[in-house]
Amino acid sequence: MDIKIAIVDDSKFDIERLAATIRRYFETSSHTVSLFSFSNSEEFLRCYSVAAYNAVFLDIFMDGINGVELGRRLRADDPILAIVFVTGSPDMYSETAPLGMFDYLEKPFMIERVFSLLDRMTAYFPLVRERENKTVVIKIPYSEIQLALSDLICAVANNHITEIYTQSKGMIKSNMKFSDISELLSEDIRFLECNRGIIVNMDHILSMTGNVQLTGGITVPIKIRCRSELLKKYSSYSAHRITDN
Repeated sequence: MDIKIAIVDDSKFDIERLAATIRRYFETSSHTVSLFSFSNSEEFLRCYSVAAYNAVFLDIFMDGINGVELGRRLRADDPILAIVFVTGSPDMYSETAPLGMFDYLEKPFMIERVFSLLDRMTAYFPLVRERENKTVVIKIPYSEIQLALSDLICAVANNHITEIYTQSKGMIKSNMKFSDISELLSEDIRFLECNRGIIVNMDHILSMTGNVQLTGGITVPIKIRCRSELLKKYSSYSAHRITDN
C-alpha cells in the first residue's frame, strides 16, 4: 500500500525532521510512502481534496488557520482521515481529543515515538478498509436499501418512522422500528446511543461539548444525566485510535 501523508507546519526545520523520520521508518516497511509538505493551512487547503491523503500531521500553532481549526474542517470532510496533532505544548490535548484525532505528538519528539505511532497507523489503514466494506440493509416503504456503515451519520426515532441521516444520500425515512435499527448498529463499536431514540456514528462526531455536533451540519441532543458516561465512551473510542490500532 502506498500511504500518502501530508505534513502542515510553519517550521521548515520541523517539517524536514519529521519527514526524514517517516522516510526512515518506511525504508523497512512493507508499505511505501508519499510525503507532501505545506508551510501553512491555507497552502494545504489549496491542494486538498477528500481522500487525497491517508494521514495528516498538523502543527497546532500556526498563523492564519491554526491546526485545531484545520483539523476540525478535515474531520468534517473525512471521518476516517488519520489526524495527528504536532505541538510543543502538552496543554492542547483536551481541545484536540474531541476531534477524533489519531494521535498527539509533542515536540521535540523521539524517533522511537514516531516509529511506534507509524506502527499503529499502518495497522489502522487495513482496519479502515475493512470497516468501509461493512454494510447494513435498511427497510424503506415498499423496498429496502443497502448502506455502508461508514456512510451512516446517525439514526433518529420520529414517531413511527426512523430517520437515517447519511453522508451521501441525505436523510432516508425507514419504516423499521428504531429498536431494530439500534440492534443492527449496536454490534459495531462506532455507534453510540447518545439519547433516547438517537444513535450516532462516533466517526462523524465533531464535538460533544454541548449537544452532539455531527458532520453534515447535524446537531442532536445528548442525554443530560448520562453526559459524563457518554463522554467517557466517546473518549475511550477516540483513544482506541491511539492505543489499540
